[in-house]
Amino acid sequence: MPDRPNVLIVFSDQERYIPLGDAPSRPAQRRLASEGVTFTNAFCTTPQCSAARAALLSGVYPHRCGVVANVDGTSPGSPLPVGTPTLGTMLRDAGYLTCYVGKWHLGRPGPAAHGFDIVFQDDRPGGGAADPNRANQAAAWCLSNPSRPWLCVVSLHNPHDIYRMPPREQRSVRPDAPLPPNVADDLSPKPPPQLEYLHRDCPDYVGAPRDLWREYVSFYYDRIDDVDSCLGTVLTALEQSGRAGDTVVVYTSDHGDLGGAHGLPFKGPCMYEELLRVPLIVRWPGGGGGGRAMDELVSHLDLAPTILRLCGVDAPDGLDGMDLATLVEGRGAAWRDALFFEYEAKQDWFNPLRAVRTEGHKLVEYLDGWSELYDLSADPWEMRNLVGDAEHAGVEGELRARLGRWRRRSADPGPMPRPGFPSG
Repeated sequence: MPDRPNVLIVFSDQERYIPLGDAPSRPAQRRLASEGVTFTNAFCTTPQCSAARAALLSGVYPHRCGVVANVDGTSPGSPLPVGTPTLGTMLRDAGYLTCYVGKWHLGRPGPAAHGFDIVFQDDRPGGGAADPNRANQAAAWCLSNPSRPWLCVVSLHNPHDIYRMPPREQRSVRPDAPLPPNVADDLSPKPPPQLEYLHRDCPDYVGAPRDLWREYVSFYYDRIDDVDSCLGTVLTALEQSGRAGDTVVVYTSDHGDLGGAHGLPFKGPCMYEELLRVPLIVRWPGGGGGGRAMDELVSHLDLAPTILRLCGVDAPDGLDGMDLATLVEGRGAAWRDALFFEYEAKQDWFNPLRAVRTEGHKLVEYLDGWSELYDLSADPWEMRNLVGDAEHAGVEGELRARLGRWRRRSADPGPMPRPGFPSG
């Protein structure tokens, strides 16, 4: 592998993990996976756009990088603080030429203030219609063959256009778009904020018939096909540039989408797998991936230390992730056995959550007082809330203790201030 490889990161918006053996077809993802490593248990840190993006770029949890909710006119999140180390600043300071293409969603000032020398930014209305242009800009960057090692981050919008479904008479249903097995969950044993979210934020989906969910999943799959086409544009340009062999390539998404799971659309105050689990494919020169799949628990937080190590750059102290290359190559200490998650608010209402997930169980604590516990081996669709179940008291106690230790260790300040926003 070259001492200073280029780095290409492409990520979509709101794409949940779907095994590559299932529909949609995603030829570009499959092509990348055939040459790299697919991490089948990859997770974001939070199911919220701005906070997830901040963690991905900084390598630290949202509450540690200062972005815990969306940053826009309808939400209470604060912009990414200038001076926060990001992949942009860390690689630029190491001599890399850095470029950011597409959606930012981390407030002002934009990417140029966070380590990116060249910016093709488009946060204006238009949604996924702008993605082909973003892909073409990134492709042109790859073909320009900069004279020194480079980082290019490409932020695409789709499948976030799931919020823009056309009128029902214009919708179609794909035969390869199945309903989730947990679509009929009535949420009765679940924390009240989930049902409140459905009624308050998504009233059109209250009691939605199965036909509506089929249209939803079909439209969502179409948008995944759209974003995969854009990924293909960028990968083809990288190959045409002659630099594919010395470039680290990452494909992922900021967070997932409920897609009808538990009878819920979009994203909201919950920690279900459909929201947290995301695609992650990594290819690097000499990485020995060759179509390999790994099922260890990995996180967006792992991208920064992995990329820095592959580029020969010393990581700053305090990053929260681990080096994926050591996992793939079978080196280093034992891999983690748990992941931790956080969530604060949606628009003007607050439901702060914290969660821990191990290979077999997940505990979710609503800081306003409710909890969930799932046995993921016996109940992978998270239908049965086991909090208070005598047979699972030991697991519940252990996970509550682990979550408390993580909160103390990571200096979790607890719920964000709520001035000017009513409690939800």
